[in-house]
Amino acid sequence: MRAVVLRTHGEPHEALAYRVDVPEPTPANDEVILRVRATSLNRVDTVLRRGYPGLTLQLPHILGGDIVGDVVVRGEGVQSLREGTRVIVYPIVWCGTCSLCRKGLEHLCLRWQYFGMHRPGGCAEYVAVPERCCIPIPEHLSDAEVACLGVAGLTAYHAIEAAAIGEGSTVLVWGATGGMGTFLLQLARHRGAYVIGTTRRTEQAELLHSWGADWVLPTHPPEAVLQAVQERFPEGIDAVIDYVGPATFPISFALLRKGGRLIFCGILTGRETTLSIHQTYLRHVSLHGIYLGTRAELQALIGLVTDGIVRPYVAGVHPLSEAPLLHQRMEAGAIVGKTVMVP
Repeated sequence: MRAVVLRTHGEPHEALAYRVDVPEPTPANDEVILRVRATSLNRVDTVLRRGYPGLTLQLPHILGGDIVGDVVVRGEGVQSLREGTRVIVYPIVWCGTCSLCRKGLEHLCLRWQYFGMHRPGGCAEYVAVPERCCIPIPEHLSDAEVACLGVAGLTAYHAIEAAAIGEGSTVLVWGATGGMGTFLLQLARHRGAYVIGTTRRTEQAELLHSWGADWVLPTHPPEAVLQAVQERFPEGIDAVIDYVGPATFPISFALLRKGGRLIFCGILTGRETTLSIHQTYLRHVSLHGIYLGTRAELQALIGLVTDGIVRPYVAGVHPLSEAPLLHQRMEAGAIVGKTVMVP
């Protein structure tokens, strides 16, 4: 089958290879084989390509946490999915038996597996997926739109939940022109929040306003963001959603009001930073790390997209063979919204 294979860690054109001779998967008892219709590129793919901290991938490996496809083969134990059903894949495989799964927190499963990380992902013609991870999708939604939801969309939805964003909240989103940022702005506005978005691409300010940003600021220098926001909100803001990491952490922390929440969902600029324990408890600041979200949250997000409340912003649809170039463009900050790939 056709697939983009991660053969080593490093720069895009060295690490990634487009091949047409990759063996097709076979289904386990509870799995289906999907013919992939679309997948999308996420920041985690570029991190995995370079070498995810603390994780050893068995190379060669197929990336891609976002998967939209048609059921073409059913394992013997598959109960309900029929061949030809178009589905989106919930990107986590959970055990169902650990203490967290029993509490309905399958995204926190102690034995979790993520497509494109622990299991082969969607950058291929076919992929094996447990039946329970498959969610049938409405006919009127395009493959490209749905391919944006499983990772960036779900993480954004869960971040808004974790930040307790509601009517009258104030929230800042770093890097709002990115794939997750496009969802964060829309979801925060839908909740009735005042939304601040930062971007390196200030020429895209009107686009960010159309997604839900009330105020758009240049990302650099971050100190200028702090000064501008503190002038308008001298008591601080309710929440900051930060996937950048150490480069923005001191500013994010300083932006919060007493009792504010800082949501971490990425490590683009490193893994470690310095925290003032004193200021954290003195100001009642909550620091909350997240990745992805629950299956129910993904279904809720699909509902919002189905109703036209949230719209994925697809920057372009490209063949899988262009994956190295797309990785390069993402790392250069040249992509606005989501990039989709098709086999």
